[in-house]
Amino acid sequence: MVAESSNEKLVLRRTYAAVPETVFRVWTTPEYMRRWFRPSKEYTHQFVEVDLQVGGRYRVGFESKEGIVDVLEGEFLEVTPPSRLVYSWVWNEPNENAGIETQVTVEFLEKDGGTELVLTHEQFAKSEMKEHHMLGWSGALDLLEETVS
Repeated sequence: MVAESSNEKLVLRRTYAAVPETVFRVWTTPEYMRRWFRPSKEYTHQFVEVDLQVGGRYRVGFESKEGIVDVLEGEFLEVTPPSRLVYSWVWNEPNENAGIETQVTVEFLEKDGGTELVLTHEQFAKSEMKEHHMLGWSGALDLLEETVS
């Protein structure tokens, strides 16, 4: 994994042994997202809802082993299968970052018969928010590798 960092932008790169069509499908389909879209295996999902179209929305409810539920939601701003997704990202109350909108761009690039995934999460209001998301994304991208392989 390669990580770049600035005050308000986080960039993570990973390479997967599956074609972009497969990685895109696993990234955007609720039944697959339940397997990987979480900071670690310690979290479960109360729900995963996806309306994959420009202007469509998504909602995900993460539950920690302590029973704390965090709800994330946003709107799809760009949907270009199988190469690119752009969406807003907003936590709901009582999350400490509730109401702060950030943006995620995911590129699925063909590379040597597999996929180079470039994730850019930006517009963070504070550095600790970015660092927290880097840890969460790192865990999720590890789980994504298990899911697509």
